[in-house]
Amino acid sequence: MLSSDKSLQSEKLLGQTGIHTQWQSDYLNPDLDRFYDLAFADILKIIGARPGQAILDAGCGYAYHTLRLARSGASITAVDFSKVALEVARQTVEAAGIGDQVELRQADLTSLPFADSSFDFVVSWGVLMHIPKLESALSELARVLKPEGVLVLCENNAASLDVRVREPVLAFLKRRLGRQTSSIHRTERGIEEWTEEREGGLMVRKTNMEFLGSFLAKAGLHEVTRTAGQLTEAYTNFRPRWAKRSIYWLNLVYYRYLKWPSLAMGNIVFFRKGGR
Repeated sequence: MLSSDKSLQSEKLLGQTGIHTQWQSDYLNPDLDRFYDLAFADILKIIGARPGQAILDAGCGYAYHTLRLARSGASITAVDFSKVALEVARQTVEAAGIGDQVELRQADLTSLPFADSSFDFVVSWGVLMHIPKLESALSELARVLKPEGVLVLCENNAASLDVRVREPVLAFLKRRLGRQTSSIHRTERGIEEWTEEREGGLMVRKTNMEFLGSFLAKAGLHEVTRTAGQLTEAYTNFRPRWAKRSIYWLNLVYYRYLKWPSLAMGNIVFFRKGGR
C-alpha cells in the first residue's frame, strides 16, 4: 500500500472515537500518572521552559500531557489532527482552568499552519510512530522551531528488549494459535507495523534512532541527550489490574534509577536547532 493510501486510512481511523478510547485505557490511565508526572517534570527541567516562552504540543490527543507542559508557565499551543480528540482536549483544559494559557488547534503534523521559527520548544510524545509520512512530519517540526530551540520526541525504540524479545514471542504464539498478525516491514525508518481495521488503518513504528538523528541533522538539529521512557509495554498484554500495576511499577523504577535508553521501549530524545 502506498504511503499516501496509508495516510488516508490513518486519518480515517484517528477520526473515530474507538482508537482514542483504547489508547486512554492502555496508555493514559491514572495508574500511569506518576510516571508521566516525573517524565514531564524532567523534560521541563532539561529544556528550561519559562513563562513567556512558546511550546508546541504536537499531537496533543486528550491534552493530558498538555496540562503537564503548562506547569512551566509557558504558553502552549496544542494541536491534533483528530476533531474527536480535540473535543475532549477542550474539556480537559477547561476543567484545569488553564484556557488562557493553552490554545487548541486542529492541525496535520505533516503540514503545520505556523510560520517558520514560531516556537521555543516543540514536544511530541508517542505521535510520530503513527504517521506514515515520518519525514514530512519531522521536517515540519524542525521548521516551526526557533533557532537554538529544543525539539523533544518520545518514540518507540527499534532496538529495545520489547522489540527483540517480547514482540517476536507474541507473534509466534499468535501464529501457533491461528490468530491474525499485523503486516511488518523493516525500513530505514525502523520496524513499521500496519494494522487494517474496519474503521481504517494504523501505523505503529519502532523507530531506528540512528535514522532519527541523521535525518534531523540534515535539518540543522543535533541530538543533545537521549534517555529512557518506559522500559516495556508488556502491560498491554495483561487484563488484571494487579498485573498491569506491577509492570507500571517496574517502568517507574527503571526510569528513576537506570534510564538506559538502549534497552527501553520508550526513548525520549532532545534535539537542539543550530549551534552545539
